[in-house]
Amino acid sequence: MKNLVVITTLIGGLLLVLVPRYILPACEYEGYPHMHCSDTARAEQAAGVILMALGIAMFFFKRHELMIAGVIAACLMFVISSWLPDKIGYCLSPRMPCHYGMVPGIRFIDVTGAVLMIIGLIGLTKTYRKKGKP
Repeated sequence: MKNLVVITTLIGGLLLVLVPRYILPACEYEGYPHMHCSDTARAEQAAGVILMALGIAMFFFKRHELMIAGVIAACLMFVISSWLPDKIGYCLSPRMPCHYGMVPGIRFIDVTGAVLMIIGLIGLTKTYRKKGKP
């Protein structure tokens, strides 16, 4: 379960860094002027960097309590990342690249990551209960 959690956090963070700029870019990177979606893209990239740092840290965790805390923190980061487009804003026109590309892509990454984090949390708590406190 530790590997699932670490890999999910690292890949989710990497995708949150790459999607708003390169894979499904925000409007600014498609030739439009700077808009709210550009700020959302930068915030998502920051959330991705935080997730990647958390994934690297969780790779070195040895204690179950730290792993469980890291999984909860990663799950919260996925939830916050999913909330950012609504809070910061994005273009509401269906013709804009952020509306049909970036925001749905980010939300897919966030929901998938959060579901895998919950599965990992359940698996880690079961393992922790079986082994008992070290």
